Amino acid sequence: MLNIAVYASGSSGNCYTVSNGRATVMLDCGLPYHRIQELTGFIRPDAIFITHEHNDHVKAAREFIKRGVDVYMSQGTAEAAGIPTSHRLGIMKHCQSVRIDTITISAFNTQHDAAEPLGFLLDDGEDRVLYATDTYYIHFKFPRLTKIMVEANYSEPILEENVFSGSVPEALRKRLRQSHFSLENLKDFFKANDLSKVKEIWLIHLSAGNANPPLFRREIEALTGKPVYIAGID
Repeated sequence: MLNIAVYASGSSGNCYTVSNGRATVMLDCGLPYHRIQELTGFIRPDAIFITHEHNDHVKAAREFIKRGVDVYMSQGTAEAAGIPTSHRLGIMKHCQSVRIDTITISAFNTQHDAAEPLGFLLDDGEDRVLYATDTYYIHFKFPRLTKIMVEANYSEPILEENVFSGSVPEALRKRLRQSHFSLENLKDFFKANDLSKVKEIWLIHLSAGNANPPLFRREIEALTGKPVYIAGID
């Protein structure tokens, strides 16, 4: 069974782990290394998988590599983040898989304002976990999912209201629509996928000003009939 732990979620930093007791995989490490150590209880992950080069996802990658932890990302992410070539740096592409002990991690393309962003699917034979963040759309369907960690950054009506009031600049609205997952697109994603085996859904990377966590939880629970957890607020 793959257990999810959330240590940070949002534009100030992202860090999660998925573990089955034999192997622990970290998803993004967008905080200072020592802060991650404090938050996680000084765990040493078996590997880290990075979605893209923005600092709130990749910040501690170099330090983990220096300390002997294998870190996986796309070539575009490595180049954009300035991560030097190393035997600890693993390069992944769309549809490529890596096995970490008993967990198979597969990469897929996402849609973000980054060089070569990826999402990940983790499978240990018992659970199948989707991790998708910082993407305005997901083009793929994922069979047999049991747990989902997915961005729910903003809602269109809330964003429009904030733009109208002047609290959100027009340029930011354009960027959000081209780089982050809205509640409305998330609902379409859930409708397009078979959720019959899903046990839990984690909504991650919510915006402080453009999201409504209780509303998001209620609407996704009503749509999916699954338990929904809120991972964090920007």
